[in-house]
Amino acid sequence: MKKKSLIYILIIWTALIVFSFIWNYKIIISNNHEVVLNKSKAFFEQILSARAWNSSHGGVYVPVTDKTQPNKYLEDPLREVVTLDGLKLTKINPAYMTRQISEINQANYDIQFHITSANPIRPANKADDWETKSLNKFENGTTQILELVKTDSSEIYRFMAPLTTNQSCLHCHAKQGYKLGDIRGGISVSFPATLYLKVANNQLFYSALVHFLIMLLGIVGLIFFYKKSNVYVSVVKTKNQELVQLNATKDRFFSIIAHDLKSPFSSILGFSEILKDEVEQIDTKTIKRYASLINSSAQNSYALLENLLEWARMQQGQIQFEPEKLVLNDAVIAEIQNLQHSADQKKIRLINNTPENLTIRADYNMLLTILRNLISNAIKFTPEGGLVKVEAKIEGEVKGEVKGEVKGEVKGKVKGKVKGEKSQVLISVSDTGIGMTKETIENLFKIETSISTGGTNNERGTGLGLLLCKDFIQKHKGNIAVKSMPGKGSTFTIYLPK
Repeated sequence: MKKKSLIYILIIWTALIVFSFIWNYKIIISNNHEVVLNKSKAFFEQILSARAWNSSHGGVYVPVTDKTQPNKYLEDPLREVVTLDGLKLTKINPAYMTRQISEINQANYDIQFHITSANPIRPANKADDWETKSLNKFENGTTQILELVKTDSSEIYRFMAPLTTNQSCLHCHAKQGYKLGDIRGGISVSFPATLYLKVANNQLFYSALVHFLIMLLGIVGLIFFYKKSNVYVSVVKTKNQELVQLNATKDRFFSIIAHDLKSPFSSILGFSEILKDEVEQIDTKTIKRYASLINSSAQNSYALLENLLEWARMQQGQIQFEPEKLVLNDAVIAEIQNLQHSADQKKIRLINNTPENLTIRADYNMLLTILRNLISNAIKFTPEGGLVKVEAKIEGEVKGEVKGEVKGEVKGKVKGKVKGEKSQVLISVSDTGIGMTKETIENLFKIETSISTGGTNNERGTGLGLLLCKDFIQKHKGNIAVKSMPGKGSTFTIYLPK
């Protein structure tokens, strides 16, 4: 998964969670409103039922007490009566009964009812500002109103619904001009909103918490999946690269067997055939020349075959790495002596400037293979009369990578790091040969692009020599760098931990 895709998915996931929370927020607010509305309507309808019962009886009589005094706003000749045993009774009409019920509910349950009108008989029933606005809305068709009203000290819910004039109401209100079906006022219900708001806020808090946790888990899961998928993709890419490398190695082997090894044997067979058939007709000088060519081809074939076998063993992990303390100069001298004949044939001078007492810890056979390939390559690409020089020295603490640069000349590099060592040995093999381009240097150590080219005397090679050198040097936790310029020769430098 690409990072850009992950970002898009995270944005979509977050948007979905936010949308879900907004949806739940609206549901919680709506449910809270529905609960409050149902409660308000229940109280309102309870009052309506009580008023209807009272009105259906034309009012009810109750004993006169300190709290229940005759209603001075009720115009009825039978407003007050006395029983045969002298008990004073007063008539309670629906409005008076509503007021008394309201007083009981307010005292015991903190719920207040208020019967009101734009034209009340009792002045105390006059509508306040909120009730006046509600009455105006009733005139325009609104059937009920519920609002959360904030005061200086608290928040309260206020509900109001209209009172419609019916036949029993006309006894008191006909004189005010009301007719059947007219809206003559309303009853408002008020109660504290604290409990309901607290419940709604708690629900919103837990909803937000759950949504946040789900969003967080989703983000963590997506990032985890992103990292795991990238690891998987990386593994797949690595395996693909390994397959490409294996195919390149296989193709290289087939190329060497089909061409590089076949060519020198063709020379050997050709010249030996001539000697076999014409040895009595040709002179000694020609025989020597043919024999020299056969010997050179045989040596090249042997070198090619030796590198091929070494490379095959290296790929199969059959070569053991056995480092030991040794004198570098001894190994250099051994390989110079081994290659002296090839240098003499091209009149090339081999110079050894390696300090006699410089010791290193290395695998002796691997070191010989490294030196042999670098020196033989230098001889191969140096024209007659040239110079090949081997030098060595110790450098101080090295950190990081040994890198090539381009400063007036072409320098190659093979990346690697020397860790945990305070000094290193630099072994260089330089020549006055034909040199290389930057492109050639970049492909020197890649088996899939490594190309064997002929030497100055058409010497053959497999191209595996430098690959062996790189692998053996890496076994020693070292590096190899190349500095070269066409026509100016080349220098291969090995960096080994001291």
